[in-house]
Amino acid sequence: MYETFSFRQKQSSRNAADVYRYDELPSAFRVQAARIWEDALNAIYDPMDVPRGVFLFFHDLITTELGVFGLSSFDNKSRADIVNYFVQASFDEALDVLEMMFVGMIQVTQSKSGSYRRNRAEDVISLSTEELNRRFMQHGVGYAFVIGSTPQIIRRDSEHLHSEAVVPALMLLSEQRFEGANDEYRKAHQHYRDGNQKECLNECLKAFESTLKTICGLRKWSYQQTDTAKTLINIVLKNNLLPLFMQSHLGAVQSALESAIPTVRNKMGGHGQGQQPTKVPAHYAEYLLHETAATIVFLVDAFKALP
Repeated sequence: MYETFSFRQKQSSRNAADVYRYDELPSAFRVQAARIWEDALNAIYDPMDVPRGVFLFFHDLITTELGVFGLSSFDNKSRADIVNYFVQASFDEALDVLEMMFVGMIQVTQSKSGSYRRNRAEDVISLSTEELNRRFMQHGVGYAFVIGSTPQIIRRDSEHLHSEAVVPALMLLSEQRFEGANDEYRKAHQHYRDGNQKECLNECLKAFESTLKTICGLRKWSYQQTDTAKTLINIVLKNNLLPLFMQSHLGAVQSALESAIPTVRNKMGGHGQGQQPTKVPAHYAEYLLHETAATIVFLVDAFKALP
C-alpha cells in the first residue's frame, strides 16, 4: 500500500502534536472557570451579592459582541444566563465569553463608580488570572489570559519560546528513533502542568540524556547506558558533533550544556533533599523545559547535519 503525502502529513502531525490542545474546552474546565469569575466578583464587591447592574453590563457586552439578542430563551440577563451559556457554548464562543468576563471585570473595577472594594480589586483579578491559567495548564488547554495594555486570551504556541523551542523539539523527537526522549519530554510537560516541579526536572534530564544516547547509538559512538549527561556531552563533542568551524566554541558549548540542564536539575531536584523538603519554583521548571527543548533542537539538527 502506497502512503500518500497527505497520509504522511497527518501521521506526522499526529505524532508531533503539541503538548497542548487548542480546539477543546473540557466541561470540567468550563465549570471551574465560571467559578473563578464568580468568586472574583464576590470578593471584589461589597456586599457579597454582586449588584444586578454588573451582570447587565456583562450581558450587554457579550450579546453585542456575539451578535445575539439574548443568552437563553428566558433571557433574564442574570449571572445564571451567562454561566449556562458559557458551559454549553461552542469552543470559539466559550473562549469569547471567558475573555469578555475577565476583560469586563478589569473594566468595571477601573471605573470610578460602584460599591466594589477598590483596594482589593486589582489583587483579586491578578490572583483569579493566575488560577485561570493554572486551570488551562491542568487540562492541557493551550491558552492563557494575559493582563497588560490589552488584556486578552492568547495561544501558548504564539509565545516566542514555545513556538521557537518547544514545538520544534517535539517535531524532531516525533521520529521513531527518538521515541524514548519524546516520551520523557512530554512527561516533563505533564508534570509541569500538574505542578510536580521536581518530577518535571527529572524528566527533562532524562529526555536530554536519551537524545544524546540515541545520537551516540545511531553514530555508533561507544557509550554506556549508565553514562551521565556530562559523560555523554563529552562523547558527542569528542566525536565532532559540531562543525569544525565551531571547534573554538566547544568549551563554551560544553559548559553551557553541562550547567544549563544537568546542574540545575541536580541541585534542585535530583538528589536527597535532607531534613527540609526542597521546593522547586515553577519558573525554574518552565526555564528548564525551554532550555531542554532548545538544546535538543540544537543537538538533533547538528546530528542531522553530519555526513
